[in-house]
Amino acid sequence: MPFILDSTTGLTVSPPIAVAQGGTGAATAAAARTSLDVTYPAHGRVVRTAGDVTTTSTSLVDTPGATVTFTTGAFPVAYGAAQTSYNNTAGAHMLSNVAVDGVLQIGTSGIRYYQIGVNNRTNASFSGITATLTAASHTIKQVWRVSEGTGTIEAGTDFAHLFYAHEIR
Repeated sequence: MPFILDSTTGLTVSPPIAVAQGGTGAATAAAARTSLDVTYPAHGRVVRTAGDVTTTSTSLVDTPGATVTFTTGAFPVAYGAAQTSYNNTAGAHMLSNVAVDGVLQIGTSGIRYYQIGVNNRTNASFSGITATLTAASHTIKQVWRVSEGTGTIEAGTDFAHLFYAHEIR
C-alpha cells in the first residue's frame, strides 16, 4: 500500500520510498508529503441561456459571455463549446476559435462551419487542447466570425450555449 491520502491523517507512505540520495525511512516520507501535488485542476464553464448571440463581423470577435479566467500550474488546458449555430445567408461560413491570453489556438481563423441553406441550424460544437501553459493566471475565451451575413449562436433556455476550459494534470 504505497500511498494513503486522507483529509484527516494526511499522507502515509508504507513501506518507505527510496529517494535519489539513496536514503529511505521517515525523511523519504516527509519528502513525499511535501512534493505530492494534490491540488485540484483549475476549471471554469459558462452556460448562456439569456438569449441568442449574433455577429456580422468578418473579423474574430469575443463570443459574449464565453470567457473564463483561472490560475493554472504548468499544464495544458482542454477547452470546448457545445453550441448550435446558423447564418441567414446560404453559403456563408461561421468560424469559431479559442484565444488563450490573446493567442489563437486553432489557426488564424478557427473551425469553419459551412451554411448550406438559409438559417439551417448546425451542431457547431468543438473541442481542443492547448500546449503546456505557464503556471500563472490565464484568460480563455471563445471568439467567432462570419464570412458574410448574420451569424447566430443559439443561447436560450431550450438550446443553451456552453463554453468550458479545464486544466489537465
